[in-house]
Amino acid sequence: MRTLIVMPHFFKASVQVATNRSTQIGAHDERLRALIAAISSLHQALGGSTYGLDHGERTAWHMSPAAPHALDIVIVTTGQSHLVDELAPLQRMLRHHSTDADPLMLGFECHKLMRDSYGRYDYYGYVEDDIVITDPLFLRKRRLFDEKFGPYALLQPNRYEASPIPPVTKLYVDYRLAAHVTAPYQDIADQPRLELSFLDDVIAYERTSYPSSGCFFLSDNQLGIWIESPHFLDSDISYLSPLDSAVTLSVMKTFRIYKPVLDQAWFLEVLHASPRWIGSVTQIAKLAAQPPAPGIPSTGK
Repeated sequence: MRTLIVMPHFFKASVQVATNRSTQIGAHDERLRALIAAISSLHQALGGSTYGLDHGERTAWHMSPAAPHALDIVIVTTGQSHLVDELAPLQRMLRHHSTDADPLMLGFECHKLMRDSYGRYDYYGYVEDDIVITDPLFLRKRRLFDEKFGPYALLQPNRYEASPIPPVTKLYVDYRLAAHVTAPYQDIADQPRLELSFLDDVIAYERTSYPSSGCFFLSDNQLGIWIESPHFLDSDISYLSPLDSAVTLSVMKTFRIYKPVLDQAWFLEVLHASPRWIGSVTQIAKLAAQPPAPGIPSTGK
């Protein structure tokens, strides 16, 4: 499988306290660790540099799947506000694409690279620089979904944060959002639920009021649809923030976005390597046993 990953990356420490750690003084080491994890995990899960150690023969044998993996990662930066120069051991694992774009609009430069690569890959991924993918079946699961439901249904992964400290040790941070936030851009009542057999189970997928995942992946067919849509490179940044808009808005307006339901969120998931919510979840939210049905309105963000 041929896969292209474009990754917007920005770091410039300028403020003491910031929601986005890419500008936070003191966050250098965390952001560098997250960037390294994001790049290396892609190669480990989706790349072709996997070996098995044969102790008897003192040989590491290369994994040779029937369909070889080809993975290209492009790190997209602006000016000198980045940590790419500190990735010397990883240089062969990526390509650096430098721009002079407004940092808040950097994601749209990634869209252009995806457009320019149309027709050359099986899947095209936009992955933020703190998203970690560890599932080798990630794109195979996507392919199963795509073949079953067609190109206009887009399956997004559930993004989670992890902690060793109870009571919440794993938190899916983009589960639901107040419905009115995304209602101008999508109708989640349109084909609200899909089901697909997988191994010995049936996986359910629901239209989501919170389609953000810190990433998105498009098949070659979907990329063509997106490029031809009126929403591609429309510069609309009205969803939450310019950064959120770049990674979510235009695909939300083009496709019906689904996520695995909460009880099966594990089916397709990614780790947020710069956790923001899990450390304070018990302070900002009550813990409850059962979510309301999707049609019941919620309050707040």
